[in-house]
Amino acid sequence: MKLKEFDFKLPSEDKKQKNIILASLSVITIILLITIASTFAYYQSIDTQNPINTSVGEFSSGDVILAVTIDGVESQSFPTKGSGYMVSDIVCDKGAVGEWDYIKWGIIITSLSQPQTKCNVAFIEDEDGIGTLAYEIKQQGGGASAIEAKGNPAFNAIPTAQTSGIYATEDEYGTSYYYRGERDLLNNNIIFAGFQWKIVRINGDSSVRIIYNGTEAQFNSVGTMNTTGSNTRIGESAFNANSNDNKYLGYMYGGAAGVASTTITQAQTNQTNSTIKTYIDAWYVNNIVSKGITITNSLADNLFCNDRQLGRDYPGAPTTGSGWDGTGFGTSLTYYSSYYRHYENRSNPTPTLKCAQKNDRFTVSDTVTGNGDLIYPVGLITADEIAYGGTTVSYYNTNQYLSTSQHFWSLSSREFLSGGHAVAWFSNSTGTLGNNLVYFVCGVRPLLNLKPDVIVTSGDGSALYPFKVAI
Repeated sequence: MKLKEFDFKLPSEDKKQKNIILASLSVITIILLITIASTFAYYQSIDTQNPINTSVGEFSSGDVILAVTIDGVESQSFPTKGSGYMVSDIVCDKGAVGEWDYIKWGIIITSLSQPQTKCNVAFIEDEDGIGTLAYEIKQQGGGASAIEAKGNPAFNAIPTAQTSGIYATEDEYGTSYYYRGERDLLNNNIIFAGFQWKIVRINGDSSVRIIYNGTEAQFNSVGTMNTTGSNTRIGESAFNANSNDNKYLGYMYGGAAGVASTTITQAQTNQTNSTIKTYIDAWYVNNIVSKGITITNSLADNLFCNDRQLGRDYPGAPTTGSGWDGTGFGTSLTYYSSYYRHYENRSNPTPTLKCAQKNDRFTVSDTVTGNGDLIYPVGLITADEIAYGGTTVSYYNTNQYLSTSQHFWSLSSREFLSGGHAVAWFSNSTGTLGNNLVYFVCGVRPLLNLKPDVIVTSGDGSALYPFKVAI
């Protein structure tokens, strides 16, 4: 099959082995990048039948001929990037060698020495997402099946060298693969958008959740990723400046600050930004939006869970008694569901990646799974994700990969005290899952979700060679 004829004429004999052709096809456009010695030229042609004359020589139609099959069927174009296909085979004649560039989504041809060279490019459905960050993470654990076969770890004990690794559980989207254990044993480091991050997990939709860990400049300066210290945070903030109402456990809450809530619906209406959300959004605009990074290119719209489910509504928790029958609004003494999972049931913690209330699933545009109340796709880690990582309320674990010898906030509600203060979960500097009054100032470590099709360009995830991905 003769698919397209590129306007390319071979150079002189002494430059034949230096040719690299990168051709990206769409239905109506061909982009041809030609590198000869140290000189390059960029061409775009809608009508490929007309030769292009340039300063590096005349280009003639038909010098390179490409043919494409998708699942064994002839095609007039490459499948688009991110459409779920991979290259299974490239065969070129006349001694030429072809390889696929997954970053630029085009073919690279080397050892090109004769005109009328033909290359056949075969695509098949990529069920595993080869080359993506999610694929590389799962390969660390031996693949999805091997990870899932491990079952759940013991959450009432800190991870050891033998139990550190990657595990699987369910979230609101499907099967999630999460890192757990000692930082020195996990290859979950990544450089993205000029910053260091720790990979928390692959979400159930195959997007990848990452937590802030410092700047790329800091990595370049010392040659390794940050482990502890204030550089692992973007700064400090109160969760909310006020604490005398259940509503101040919200990432967003109902009514203006200082106005008491009179119903749980009012308290949990996502109307007013919390102090910490305002802080995070400002950082995101200045450091992510300013670089042109959005959910239209590299970021995914996956939920951040501000779990405000009442404790009495959680399966297995007490339904009556002081705190358990709290109303969740005003100054009512109230225990929330995470209080049961991590403290009341601390001898056998039961973390979850499910988020019970749709109203608490903060998303940008997704209103099917999430609430659609965010402007920007950035949030905070949950107490449950911290627990999955290897932290409990009962044991110190400063070797856990999320522990940085610094306090930092989670997004999870804990309780409203009888003394009149809202209390949220945070990661304690001592390596435990702790709690604090929401007006206290603690560290802030934003979370982002990377799209499922982001491609690894270098690195193995180690502290010395972190993953780097195409933006």
